[in-house]
Amino acid sequence: MSQETKCVVLINASPKVSEKSTSGYLSTLQAEQLKAVGLEVQRVEARQSLLPGRSETVFEAMLQADALVFTFPLYVFCLPGLLMRFLQDFAAFRSRCPEKGKDVKVYAVVNCGFPEADINREAVRVIKNFSKKMNYFFRFGVQIGGGGMLSSAPNTPFVKKSMAVLNDAFKLMAEDILNCGENPLEDISVAVKFPRRLYYFMGHKGWFSAAKKNGLKKKDLYRKPYAESSKTTTS
Repeated sequence: MSQETKCVVLINASPKVSEKSTSGYLSTLQAEQLKAVGLEVQRVEARQSLLPGRSETVFEAMLQADALVFTFPLYVFCLPGLLMRFLQDFAAFRSRCPEKGKDVKVYAVVNCGFPEADINREAVRVIKNFSKKMNYFFRFGVQIGGGGMLSSAPNTPFVKKSMAVLNDAFKLMAEDILNCGENPLEDISVAVKFPRRLYYFMGHKGWFSAAKKNGLKKKDLYRKPYAESSKTTTS
């Protein structure tokens, strides 16, 4: 591990394959701030790393890093299954070479479709517990509410202030990686200042539009197939 230039591995754990993701956008912002202070940055797509022959190269890079940044969307109020598998595989890989990957700092950047940023708190706690298990130093999490708006309309008046807070969070991350301090840091919450009722109205419209594109009707979004299947079985 180089003592001159510290290396950071940015892990984008969005399950999206071809379309652009908010997590990818956030990773780009992180890379800009980290490179600006002279840090070496390597970006990793967790989904691609699960392909045969790809994981060991990625995991070896993570073992050589001074810091790891996990960026992902909130799925069912926690981590995407893809990321859970990724973390399990990495833990198994590191167990084969425990002498590597020491004194690593870890950060979590979680975004969700809800306007409330604190909904991401449990997901950040999972990464914190993972870091403890790996004997890494978890530093802080960045909890983002309304993440889709940050990536789709970063220059609009109601998003600019949130973007400023987000960029400050990534600057703090860069400074923390450079420094040797070990004092605990508080998680940072970033939320778009937008009328709540209008936010949910627009969100519902988006769901209805997506359903129509996939050959579904509005009522299909409210179906409970598991509940219906259970009633059929018990009767």
